[in-house]
Amino acid sequence: MVSSPRTPAVLDRERTPATPPAEPARRRATRPRVLVWTFRLAILAVALGGWQWYGATSGGVFVPSMTQTLAQLPELASSGVLAPALWSSNTSLLVGYPLSAVFGLAIGFLVGRRRTADRALSYWLDVAMVVPIIATVPVVIVALGLTFTARVAVVVLFALPVIAMNARAAVRVLDPHLIEMARGFGATNRQLWTGVILPAAAPHLFTALRIGLGRAISGMVVVELTLVPVGLGGLLLDYKSSFAGPSLYAVTLVIIAEGVLLVSLSQAGERWLIRRMRGERR
Repeated sequence: MVSSPRTPAVLDRERTPATPPAEPARRRATRPRVLVWTFRLAILAVALGGWQWYGATSGGVFVPSMTQTLAQLPELASSGVLAPALWSSNTSLLVGYPLSAVFGLAIGFLVGRRRTADRALSYWLDVAMVVPIIATVPVVIVALGLTFTARVAVVVLFALPVIAMNARAAVRVLDPHLIEMARGFGATNRQLWTGVILPAAAPHLFTALRIGLGRAISGMVVVELTLVPVGLGGLLLDYKSSFAGPSLYAVTLVIIAEGVLLVSLSQAGERWLIRRMRGERR
């Protein structure tokens, strides 16, 4: 029996690869990143160039140029002033931020999953979000004195309400069908939290912690600038009173760099943990 010849369409299908090449997909995925980083670097270059131009032409004593400020950083580091100030400031952050994260997440989970707790506590969380925290700093200092405990308390006041409110929103926006399905399969309360609620709310929870970290850094500096002149805030006050412009701007750059570094590290840890959680679920 003679077999019929294959049609060109069949031959074309056989020659067509089963999966498209991955290289164009990688290129398409890389383009947005390149554009994002191009815009970021362009904005940074414009800001630094404008700072350099204004400081060199019209800044005078009060606004040093970028090169003068950067040249002051090694001098501050070698003089032995910067490292003790960094440590003194960050001790309150190292204690206050973990406390804010633990209690903020706990309050957010409680308020987000228990209606009675939500009715009792959500009002006070709203008040804490509306009231300017800097107005409570003198009250804290009067109650606790010019102590390390007062500085930690201010850091907690800045960070805890933000973390609690975002954690509350994270566990409330979950799809109720997922929870009903897990309960229908007989999941315990612990399995419900570890297998459904926390994995689904993880991106929002990490965002809450990242925002809380930024607020904690703000509280760390604010309390030192207003009432407890120690650490980096104390250096800023000293250099401001002595009109040491390059040193003042150099310390400000250190604070900005620390904030950017800590937030970037938290974002990297967030991406790693989310990838790991998704891999374990598969």
